[in-house]
Amino acid sequence: MTSIQDSSLRRPLGWPVSTRTEEVNLRRIAFAGLATAAAVAIFLVDAFSPLGLAVAVLYGIVVLMSVSFCDQRGVVLVALGCGLLTLAGYLIGHGADEPGAPLLRALVSLAALAVTTALVTKNQGAADRLVDSERRYRSIFESTAVAIWEDDFTGPAAILARLRRNGVDNLDAHLAARPDLVRQCMSAVRGIDANPAAMKLVGAADKAELKTSLPNILLPESEAMFRSLLVALAGRADTFASETQIQTLHGERRSVLVRATFAPPPQRHQRVLVGVVDLTERTRFERALEEARLELAHASRVMTLGELAASIAHEVNQPLAAVVTNGEAGLRWLDRPVPDIAEVRACVEEIVTQGRRAAEVIQSLRAMSRKGEQQRAPVSINGVVTEALALVARELDGRGVSVLLDLEPGLPDVMVDRIQLQQVVVNLLVNAAHAMELVESRELRVESRLDPAGQVHVAVSDCGIGLSDQVMSRLFTAFHTTKPQGMGIGLSICRSIMDAHGGRIWAECNQGPGATFRLELPVAGSAVP
Repeated sequence: MTSIQDSSLRRPLGWPVSTRTEEVNLRRIAFAGLATAAAVAIFLVDAFSPLGLAVAVLYGIVVLMSVSFCDQRGVVLVALGCGLLTLAGYLIGHGADEPGAPLLRALVSLAALAVTTALVTKNQGAADRLVDSERRYRSIFESTAVAIWEDDFTGPAAILARLRRNGVDNLDAHLAARPDLVRQCMSAVRGIDANPAAMKLVGAADKAELKTSLPNILLPESEAMFRSLLVALAGRADTFASETQIQTLHGERRSVLVRATFAPPPQRHQRVLVGVVDLTERTRFERALEEARLELAHASRVMTLGELAASIAHEVNQPLAAVVTNGEAGLRWLDRPVPDIAEVRACVEEIVTQGRRAAEVIQSLRAMSRKGEQQRAPVSINGVVTEALALVARELDGRGVSVLLDLEPGLPDVMVDRIQLQQVVVNLLVNAAHAMELVESRELRVESRLDPAGQVHVAVSDCGIGLSDQVMSRLFTAFHTTKPQGMGIGLSICRSIMDAHGGRIWAECNQGPGATFRLELPVAGSAVP
């Protein structure tokens, strides 16, 4: 995201040799030779010089020099060697003398050597840990698939601090009103380093190619993100994350997630790690998914219109058939030598009833197609079942179907559209009658009850041909039917109505002949999804 300096992280000295360049190896060899020469010189002065000084204390210099070419174990070995040289120098120079000042000087030298060695090894251990940490960081930095920039935000921080001194309290609002300041802060960001993933993300051949200003990588619509980053920097936040758009060096747009991590003081502004995750493919996939969803919604609407047209034909067919049947019966009563006016009147009344029912069906279906227009009210489920039986009484009687009612009294009301629920029950009753056409004993059983969970149940059972596994798997699929003249829309509409009311409909094969269709509805006042 920023220009990159021609610098690499400093690599501290240390074991093993394989991590050093040839120049460094030569330098270490030179230090080792110099330390050896110093140790020999100190030993000669200490052992053979008449000076009454603690010359052996200078072995501490040799231990300090050994840090340049030894690890911790090597430093300890060098210190032990210096200790042996101290004892040897004392024995050679003062072994025959009475214990006194020379022995005291030797002990002081050994103590100084021990203290120096302890301090050196402690510091070297910390340095080695720092080197290992730096190596781990470098390994992660170079090999991770996430694009990472290491930036110096000292310049932007100075601009923000100046704004604070000038009395700017709402930094975000001020920067929003001054986009030129945001761009100035962009240009003030100084790149320190970037990993190979960052070069790949922006299409750079090497780090030198990333020597460009930040505004050339960020787009105008990215300024809001960078402004928020500046506010986070000034607000002492530890991290910052935001999605935005950037462009590669070849002008290709990419959707990215930017996450900045600010170092603890005093390097908060000097070392800001910026990780960038490429979201372009995910965004492209989400866009394609949204387009597919819109196309699916369009196809669903087209299919729904087809189902709605089919459902109108299906649901209105029953009252129209009843109108025709009653009209023909009325004509026959009128054609008698002595017309039976009472029967004709009954037929006409039934025609009016069925005509009104057809109108209600159409109105209800229109309400289903326009969300929010369903006329729901507390309704007695037993009343709906009774009304539905009355509507199909002639058809059931004409098919020789006997009805057994087992309705539990005192059931709580259900919150439904009465006409729609009536359609469901009528559909199940007619289907049950059709399923028993090929059997002699045609008994239809209708039950209602309240289960312990507070759901109202209705069961419509027949003793017909039953349902095969193949039929059961597609029972509620639109336009699937087992009837020669069927449209395959009735049960699909039933499921849509039950789903819209927060209920369920399902079918079961009986232990004996036939099948049972079950309805489940929440009682009025309970939550309906």
